[in-house]
Amino acid sequence: MSTMADPRPWLSGATEQLSTLVAEVRPAQLEAPTPCTEFDVRALLDHVVVMTGCYANLGAGETDAAAATPPPRNAGDREWAEVYAAEAARLNEAWADGAALDRKMSLPWGELPGREALLGCLLDTVTHSWDLARALGIEDDRLDEELAEKTLEVAREIMPAERRGRPTPFEPVRPVEPEAPAARRLAAWLGRWP
Repeated sequence: MSTMADPRPWLSGATEQLSTLVAEVRPAQLEAPTPCTEFDVRALLDHVVVMTGCYANLGAGETDAAAATPPPRNAGDREWAEVYAAEAARLNEAWADGAALDRKMSLPWGELPGREALLGCLLDTVTHSWDLARALGIEDDRLDEELAEKTLEVAREIMPAERRGRPTPFEPVRPVEPEAPAARRLAAWLGRWP
């Protein structure tokens, strides 16, 4: 697993970035497609809210991701920014105590210490930020390059190219220019067409 000693500062930056993007979503955009083909914007927002809530519950003491996963939120068209910001704040608060980093947690891909489990949240948050930005027509240069680069390092370590297909939800690595922004290279690594 990744050698990142403490993913919390990176995750805090990731949730801040995603909060900014969610605040830009307008009701007319909720049915727009995203690069994550199973989700339109509304479904993507619901997914990130539920996922963030799950990791907040894990940080707060739950040890099983299945039990920690809240039901879908299906927020009103104008409430997504508030709902996501609240879950992101709860996530960052729940993990403020460093003890959670060493607590064993059961996730679909195995039993891991919290610091390694939290990498899944980082990866999801940064990748879905790119998905949402792309769906909203926001250019890659608006995304945090250092955050995306660090997340790409993590993705390459924990999700190597040969680990694709069931049960992992990632398509094969897609071609992308080596000089492309890090968020685009991350998306391609995780099987999105950049």
